[in-house]
Order: sequence, then structure tokens, then C-alpha cells
Amino acid sequence: MEKFDKIIKDKLLSFPTEEKPNDDAVSNMMDLLDQALPLESKTRVLNPIADTKKPIHIVYKIAASLAFVIISLYALIAFNEVTVEVGKTAFEKVELPDRSVVHMNADSRIVYNKFLWNFSRKVTFEGEGFFEIQKGEKFEIYSTLGMTQILGTSFNIYSRPGKYEVECLSGKVAVTSNATQKKVILLPGDGVVINQSDLQSYYLTTTTSPSLLNGEFYFEEENVEDVISELERQFDLEISFPEELRNQKYTGYFDNKDLDKALKLVCEPLGLQYVRNGNSLEFTLTKYTKISTYH
Repeated sequence: MEKFDKIIKDKLLSFPTEEKPNDDAVSNMMDLLDQALPLESKTRVLNPIADTKKPIHIVYKIAASLAFVIISLYALIAFNEVTVEVGKTAFEKVELPDRSVVHMNADSRIVYNKFLWNFSRKVTFEGEGFFEIQKGEKFEIYSTLGMTQILGTSFNIYSRPGKYEVECLSGKVAVTSNATQKKVILLPGDGVVINQSDLQSYYLTTTTSPSLLNGEFYFEEENVEDVISELERQFDLEISFPEELRNQKYTGYFDNKDLDKALKLVCEPLGLQYVRNGNSLEFTLTKYTKISTYH
């Protein structure tokens, strides 16, 4: 920069005090400046605000468009979600978008999405229901303990806390344990039950229409607690019972047509009596029942 200052100073001194440089002199001066200035100083600096405005605006527009698409898609999916809940004492026949049918027992819940159904047939299910699935693409049912896959068939699913059970009446069903990822294939007459993570297969005694459709409930060596829970669902009851009964097994039957008959069918084999107050029932052991039987 010292060389630059000297050149400017000498050139200025060459002009008289009152005299203005002519055009040629000005041109020469600019040439000298161009030669004297460092290379970086010759670089033309663009207005950073003017140059960055356009790309930033484009980015904002793209981001806004993507956000709009995402929000619209989310809203489309959210507004098309269908939840069907069946309360106590109720029994509902639910038709899915592909005309598949679910016969839902009391205290059951199914969730599916009408929009996503066009891409994959998936439902979330808790409770008990008999499924009649139309043939087509893979059909998946998700529950807490297991997942069931089918193509076109009829089967019964029992999905309650601590227990997941599937019985195949027609077609072919794949059942997978969520805990262990173990999978079994069910053919007509096959059943499988998942208690927590243990998966056990068995054979059905009959492959005719399930008793659930007729409001009938059969139990073979079932925990009394599960039998009482079914009574509560079918008749909208709150039942208390002795702790000694919790792990007692029950084999028998009742239907949801007559409460008194149902209570008799459950209580007599177990040596129980009950007191009813509205929708509340209390089971107690009779004086003839040996409590040690229930350990």
C-alpha cells in the first residue's frame, strides 16, 4: 500500500492547484489505481442481502410447501381413523371397508383407517371377536400380545390382558408372539394361545360356527377369574370374590340370555353362593366348601 500512496501523491502534485485534470489524465489515474491495488481489492463485492434473498425465499417456499403436504396428509389420515368400541352386555357386527366382517363380543375395541386401507389392510384389536375376512391382500391384526396375518379366512380372536388366543375355522392363519417373535401357522381346526410370552398350539373339538355368535361361552380348565370377568362383560356386573378362588380352575358353560341361570351354572360346580345388590355381586364360599381345594 506504500507504493500505492506514493503514486497517488506524485500524480496529484503534477497538477496545478487550481487546475482540474482532463479526461486523459483521469483515465491514466484509473489505470494506475488498477495496477497499484492488491488483487483482493479488485474483486467486485456484491450486495450480500440482495444475493441471498432469492435463495432463502426459495428455501422457505419449498419448506412451506412440504409442511403443507405433511400437515394435509396427517389430517387426511387422522380424520379417516375409525374406532369401534363395544360396551358391556353388547354384541356388534362391524363391517370393514373391504366388506370383511367382525362379530365383536362385549367390552371389545377395533381401530382401522379408511384412507390407509387402500394401501394395506391393518386393524388394531383388543377384546374378543369372530373375523370373516374377504380374500385379497394380506390382512393384519395387531394386539398387545400377538399379531395375526391372514389372506382370506374365518377365525376367532381372544385378546384380553395376559392372554391372546386364536382359533382358525377356515383358510390359513399366521400368529406371531410379540414377545418372542415365534410364529405358528394355523389351518382349520387349529388353535393357539399366548399367555404372556408362552405360545401353545392345540386342536379344536369342533370347526363349526363359534359359540360366541350365539352368546354361548364354554370353558375348559379356565381360571375362575377369567370366567368371572366374562360374566361381568355379558351382564354388566361388578363381582367380588374370595382371593382363594383366583387360581381355581373351572370347566363348564353359560350363555348371556339369563343371568340367574348363568350364575347357577358357574357357582354350583365351584361351591359358591352369592349376594346381589343391583349390578354388584359378591361371591362367597359355602360352609360345605373346603377352602384347601382352591390352593
